[in-house]
Amino acid sequence: MKFRTELNIKPAPFQISPFEGMVFIGSCFSDNMGERFRRLGIPLLTNPFGVIFHPLPLLEIVLKALDPDFSYSAANLLHHENRFYSLAHHGSYSDKSEEILLEKLNRDIGFLREGLADCKLLCLTLGTSFGYEREGRVVANCHKLPQSFFQKKLSSSAVIEKKLEEVIEALHRKNPSLKIVLTVSPVRHVKDGLVENNRSKAQLLTAVHNLCESIDNAFYFPSYELVVDDLRDYRFFKKDLVHPSDIAVDYVQEAFLKFVFDDKSIKVIDELQKFQLFQSHKVSSENKEIHELKVQEKKSELKKKYPKVEV
Repeated sequence: MKFRTELNIKPAPFQISPFEGMVFIGSCFSDNMGERFRRLGIPLLTNPFGVIFHPLPLLEIVLKALDPDFSYSAANLLHHENRFYSLAHHGSYSDKSEEILLEKLNRDIGFLREGLADCKLLCLTLGTSFGYEREGRVVANCHKLPQSFFQKKLSSSAVIEKKLEEVIEALHRKNPSLKIVLTVSPVRHVKDGLVENNRSKAQLLTAVHNLCESIDNAFYFPSYELVVDDLRDYRFFKKDLVHPSDIAVDYVQEAFLKFVFDDKSIKVIDELQKFQLFQSHKVSSENKEIHELKVQEKKSELKKKYPKVEV
């Protein structure tokens, strides 16, 4: 007897090494996935501009990063009550000093520019189609500014698809061999309402599938369906009943590994996971020094075997 509708995912028509360079950007689900790889010592870049849920401001940042001559200036900031804000970025991008904020913005776009130039895999995780517009543009974050500054709007699948197409074509002009994985976050935006959340996700799913059917080197990974349809139980969510639990994210990561890596690379991941468990193993105080020596020995072995590993 079966109690779940399990999702069988075909591997992507490409395979990469975990050390070839990966970038994860978008919703907090990108953070979750990226953090798991980072803990294993795999070099990658995750959300250098913080979590961004709506695809339009996220994709605008990517376009700016692809322009080597672009840098942020005072024209990109909003000044309100003795503080400067970048509405195009995460809520942490505000400061009383215009100079400090611009320095941070230009430093971080440099990180993204460098990461996109070197990576073999870019994973874009889209969170919601609902956004807040100011002066005709969807902002990344409202920074708790007055509600009268913004107008809430649902972006259509056609608008999102057009922007995705523009950005993916620009990425491939810069890096023709880049593989782009598109995914929709399973995190539900219940503050918008459950019906509204489903409308929002539908716009994202439609845009992404239309794009993947029409563009080479862009591929859909079903993280949304793995949580919402495969696991499909509140046991696999945190107490807020909105965010997937650690077990659910582990399940999605395992599927993602099989989607983009070959068997040899998955064995490397297994080896790094075993080291992570060994390193974090709790030992008594009298055995602590011996355990630390063994950890350092194993680190040296891994670095010799995999020069790019960051353990």
